[in-house]
Amino acid sequence: MSPYQTLATLFLLASCQSRPSEQSASESVQTQPDRQQASATVPDTLCFQQVMNRDTTKLQLVINGNLATGYLDNKPFEKDRARGNFQGSVSTNTIQADWQRSGEGTTQIYPLDLTMNGDTISWYEGERVEKAGKWVLKEPRSGYRYVLVKTTCP
Repeated sequence: MSPYQTLATLFLLASCQSRPSEQSASESVQTQPDRQQASATVPDTLCFQQVMNRDTTKLQLVINGNLATGYLDNKPFEKDRARGNFQGSVSTNTIQADWQRSGEGTTQIYPLDLTMNGDTISWYEGERVEKAGKWVLKEPRSGYRYVLVKTTCP
């Protein structure tokens, strides 16, 4: 082998060996933010329940960024059950959602203003009136206040 061939071979080997480590470094730099972003958008599922005498109310909540979805099941003893999915937006400890409430043979949209405080979630319920296709509270900050305590999800 001539000195030029030896030098060319060494140069070729050196360039081949440095490429994979450069690719690995650039790949790890690119995937690191992707992993952080993926973990930041992993949905958080929370469950809450209130039992008063024989009445049971359960709420399952999934928070994904500023989007909240879930299922609310209100089962009063010897009365009509109301249940359905809800979807809304999260702002700090407040969730404004529309509940697709099914009960007594009908489905209606009930706006809910849920407040999370530690291991509880709460909202007011009372007389509702229809406005623009939704059943809104006549007195938004009065009436019965549901307070559900965080439980283990099934």
